[in-house]
Amino acid sequence: MKSCPHCGHVGEDGVCAHCGQPLPPEEPDLQLPPGTLLSGTHGTYRLDRVLGQGGFGITYAAFHPEQNRMTAVKEYFPVRCTLRNPDRTVIPKPGREEEYQAGLESFSREAQMLAALGNFPSVVQVLDCFQANGTAYLVMEYLDGVPLHQKAAQMGGRIPPEELLPKLPALLRDLEAIHQLGVLHRDITPDNIMWMPDGTLKLLDFGSARTMGGNKSMTVMLKLGFAPVEQYLTHGQGPYTDVYALCATIYYLLTGVSPMDAVDRLEEDRLRSPIELGAALTPEESEALLHGMAIQPKKRTQTAAALAEELFPHGPPAPRTVSSSAPPAGSSVLDRLANWLRRLWKG
Repeated sequence: MKSCPHCGHVGEDGVCAHCGQPLPPEEPDLQLPPGTLLSGTHGTYRLDRVLGQGGFGITYAAFHPEQNRMTAVKEYFPVRCTLRNPDRTVIPKPGREEEYQAGLESFSREAQMLAALGNFPSVVQVLDCFQANGTAYLVMEYLDGVPLHQKAAQMGGRIPPEELLPKLPALLRDLEAIHQLGVLHRDITPDNIMWMPDGTLKLLDFGSARTMGGNKSMTVMLKLGFAPVEQYLTHGQGPYTDVYALCATIYYLLTGVSPMDAVDRLEEDRLRSPIELGAALTPEESEALLHGMAIQPKKRTQTAAALAEELFPHGPPAPRTVSSSAPPAGSSVLDRLANWLRRLWKG
């Protein structure tokens, strides 16, 4: 599995199936082989296979014999400043020692912070964190679900509001809770929310998470289209940063269109409303998403709780029913108009 450097999606072939750009060649020597044993704080983990690899780490599926369960183990492995020895230990590249050590300490500190968060139903549970092989590891529950970008693809390119919106209140509740504990996710995208077999959503991949506080400097972590302007800087991030990313994610899932990048919007804001792009939302729901994607942080919805109030002013939505005469997502404007007129005439 390879992570596309252009869009961040994971694929197996030479060309990214999502954006069409060439994928980098595999570097199997960087990955720990199947069967590797890692001794953690709460027992031993036996690596099974690679789930994904990005610029800052490698995630493995691993079996925990003592608990008889699968887990997901993320290894701190920043490729630009790291080498792996034949004995599987990790060392910094020459001249990159300070950069590697600073990143390692930050990863370990944030991993311990996440492990102390507790268990939230809509957030992936952190089970363990430890250091070994000259690096650090974060152990999370293994999720047997489908990333939302894949779910949208399975449903024809977009997820209908009646399927997606009722699942959001629980996610917003738990996002508000982790913000109240002082933690920012900083990487909410359609890749990092899982559609679980029971129909719930799980927020995962806290590899970019940071604690809030004062004028604390943060590394620049972003994904084009989903990161707000303040994330291009090292200061000024807050709960509203995650609100922007979540609204951009919802926008993409409902419309099938990636949002315009925030920096480009500074020059000329041509972001179209979800309704203009065919999402079957009420004007209030569409406006709530756009408010959450305001370019300037001070003009944006400030918290996940406030976003929930704007999206669902009358409480969590009841499941919507779709009329049998409702057109498919790909219907033309004329088809939709004809169906609307027929329903109006019958009424």
